Amino acid sequence: MTLIRRENLALVIVGSLGLYLFVTSAFFALDFLSVFDAKRIIQLAVFSFILLFAVAWPPLRRATVEQLNRLTTLQRVCLAVFFCIGIISSLRLDYPAYALVDVSMMYVLMILIAIVAASRSLAGERFDRWAIVLLVAMGFAVAFQELTGFAAGWAFGAEFSYEQALIHFAHPRFYNQLQTWSIPVIAALPLFYPANRWVKVVCALLLGLQWFIVISMAARGTVVSLVTAMVFIALWMPSHRKYWVKYQVLGVLTGIALYSSILFLNGLLIPKAQTGGVQTGEFYSHSVGRPMVHTSGRSVMWRFAIEDGMNHPALGTGPTLYACDRNIILPAHPHNFLLRIFAEWGAIAALMVFILAISIGIHFLRNLKTEGTRCQTGPPLRAILATSLIAGILHACLSGLVIMPASQVALVLIGGWVVSLTEKSVPRKRQESIMHVVLFAGTLFVLAQSTFAITELRTLPVRTSYSADYGTMMPRFWQDGRVCEYVYSPSIPAE
Repeated sequence: MTLIRRENLALVIVGSLGLYLFVTSAFFALDFLSVFDAKRIIQLAVFSFILLFAVAWPPLRRATVEQLNRLTTLQRVCLAVFFCIGIISSLRLDYPAYALVDVSMMYVLMILIAIVAASRSLAGERFDRWAIVLLVAMGFAVAFQELTGFAAGWAFGAEFSYEQALIHFAHPRFYNQLQTWSIPVIAALPLFYPANRWVKVVCALLLGLQWFIVISMAARGTVVSLVTAMVFIALWMPSHRKYWVKYQVLGVLTGIALYSSILFLNGLLIPKAQTGGVQTGEFYSHSVGRPMVHTSGRSVMWRFAIEDGMNHPALGTGPTLYACDRNIILPAHPHNFLLRIFAEWGAIAALMVFILAISIGIHFLRNLKTEGTRCQTGPPLRAILATSLIAGILHACLSGLVIMPASQVALVLIGGWVVSLTEKSVPRKRQESIMHVVLFAGTLFVLAQSTFAITELRTLPVRTSYSADYGTMMPRFWQDGRVCEYVYSPSIPAE
């Protein structure tokens, strides 16, 4: 009974994260806030609950400390230097609150990945089933709503397109970011129901719907990241590609067929969607008819980030203060995680990230190769999750994947899941007391973030009044998140 109870309680973690993704992707959870800001508030509530639960429940607390103890000495030093630089860089600012929130969020994400890995070690395969089913439910819910939009458009003679799509996301690209994490994982569904033919059909159908959305939104970053990761894993772990490649190929073909069918029906039912038999409507012009050979301003954003890092090599411009000395309208981040760190935290912090990535990446890839030679149920799932993680890392070099709240939740889920299925390395020096402090610090940080966010809601309209002149949202912590443009009125207490 004790073992069953432990497994059930451990499922609270995956259930919380999965329900967050499902609910916030399919419903307007907090009507009094914008979609983005509502997701941020709910995210902080979920993160706070998970961390408090991990601290309060001894089995999960011990398992989390065990996961943290897997860090090598080099990785621990890099992380310590990284976060110290972030704190120092923040404290030198006139208004350090949002910078400190940015730094502490990175810390909290790290701790949450360890908690997810720990919960998977306690719950076992039931964790896998719950995670996949919840991601599948999210995918079907979003796809159903999008298809309903097309049907409503045909009924009323109005073309459903990019501008009306994915209304439960502040921008369609934010769902495309979630797809980078979820599309590879959906292909794992038949692994758990190998004898059920209908499950295989459902898997191929859902992948088709997801690839249809990717094509409809012309999500180049998602396509590039997914295809690159899939090709790499197919070559790195060739013995396991038979478990997932066929479903992805079927999904892509189904997605193309659905897209072609929508184009045909638009031309048939909405005359303005075609001119002389040629597609000219909004749906086509915002999807494959959209110009593809450009960087959407990324080359300029990356150049500014490099200049910021070169001008402030030690501590950067300060967390959240990307390109604040420019007299042009810019996003609140440079659409590249490493360049964001280089620009805002400085060269030393960026070097720590690079060393961490190399250290963890080498061990991870070696582990995949070793595990891939064994005949057991685990390796196919590891290959699929590795595809998701690598695709997410690649996409983070092209967008704000590590900034958006829903994508951060997906990062925690997939990252922790991958860590739990990765074979433990040579036992490290156990530092139980230090790792308990690390865990408790994460809990304090997320509670401080939540308190700050709730109290800041009152002042947010004044803080973000700059957005009236910008015209488009610049998301970071909030939907209007260009912190260096924030108004710190005398009537509002400064942080």
